[in-house]
Amino acid sequence: MVRVTQAKGLLAAFGLASINTVIATSQTSLQSRQKSNSSDITPYVEKVSDYVDSLEEELWSINKEIHDNPELGYKEVKAHKLLTSFMEEQKGWNVTRSVGGIATAFMAVFEGSGDGPVVSFNAEYDALEGLGHACGHNLIATASLGGALAAAEIMREEKLAGKVILFGTPAEESLGGKVKMLEAGIFEDAKIDISLISHPGNGADTPYMITMSTDRFDIEFKGLEAHAAAAPWQGINSQDALLLANSALSYMRQQMRPTDRVHGIIESGGSRINVIPALSSGSYQIRSADDEQLEDLTDRVVQCFKAGAIGTGAKLNLTMRPYGYANMNNNDGLAASYSRWFEELGGEVPEADLDKTRDPSGSTDQGNISHDFPAISPQFQITFANGSVPETGPHTEGFEVAAGSKPAFEKALLVAKSLAGVAVDVLTVDGLLDEIKAEFKKSQSSKLRRRRA
Repeated sequence: MVRVTQAKGLLAAFGLASINTVIATSQTSLQSRQKSNSSDITPYVEKVSDYVDSLEEELWSINKEIHDNPELGYKEVKAHKLLTSFMEEQKGWNVTRSVGGIATAFMAVFEGSGDGPVVSFNAEYDALEGLGHACGHNLIATASLGGALAAAEIMREEKLAGKVILFGTPAEESLGGKVKMLEAGIFEDAKIDISLISHPGNGADTPYMITMSTDRFDIEFKGLEAHAAAAPWQGINSQDALLLANSALSYMRQQMRPTDRVHGIIESGGSRINVIPALSSGSYQIRSADDEQLEDLTDRVVQCFKAGAIGTGAKLNLTMRPYGYANMNNNDGLAASYSRWFEELGGEVPEADLDKTRDPSGSTDQGNISHDFPAISPQFQITFANGSVPETGPHTEGFEVAAGSKPAFEKALLVAKSLAGVAVDVLTVDGLLDEIKAEFKKSQSSKLRRRRA
């Protein structure tokens, strides 16, 4: 076994500053060393890369099978069977086909030579209704699967202590599969030390996924039917209540933060043009930079819905869906490790200090995990078969096509190798996990609103 020893407080192999500097400053060298010029290259790069390459044919088959057979959240029966059956065939892996009372969630564990760090990978495999794998979850599954297998292979060869765990995490698309698993204690009971995942997109490669906290509402206004021509004064117009609330939201947008979002659909508003509608409904999603700002936005949005009821006399029923998503709390130490591996393997990432100034975009239930455990979710750019980048990002028809391409799969393999590298660093570099945890502890917010049922 080759082991990198700690030097000068933080890790000489990473060219990082001392732990005191990491904890004391906001612009840490963990951040600034996202790009590394260090001549101290991990001895495992070639082994990890070669091992993932040896799996290419099998991983391509799995990737293609998931992409071409999209399944909605908690109904990922084919993908679940495909992944668990494959993992059961791998030497040394112990697979639990269902965890947390969720039929399509699973856990596969590879145990090392004794007690040590527990490094975990999350695989997603649910699709979007009407759009298939337009969020590229087939690629996420591929990258996490390949990364976990490569990390375990190094653990086997080098007789490393610890565990490698691959979690099957269903229903990321709005249904909060990981939040349910958190609530069930799956990750805590497994005693994970870090959580790794990735996400494809049409933007630049980066170790930082900067996302928003989000919640969803189901809205219903109840009014009173009346003949729209003969006696409209006898009715209470539920449709008007919903339109009034929607207009109030539109006016509110002028005073919203640049990182706030409110978007929704009107699902029903009556069925007969000559009858005052008695029942109207809609669904809305709100997002903000973090949980604290989301709480403020939520209060303002609720007032808009109340305005619809007050202005028309309709009765408001507002239901907040469970399992809202928290913003990503990216761990700089893990990000620095990922960047070093990614660049050594031929990729490029922006400078960390600039990269982290990007506005947040989108939401993921990996965000919830990142507030309970050190975590990252690197983003990687994919292309069509001809090498061109999709003009539109996830949740579009064009992105679904790109997510099924061979170049996108090959990029997922590069990400798999880099994620495996992060796990290998945690398993082999003395003191790295302690510093990752110290940074994580500092980053936790006391004002974080728990985002569970």
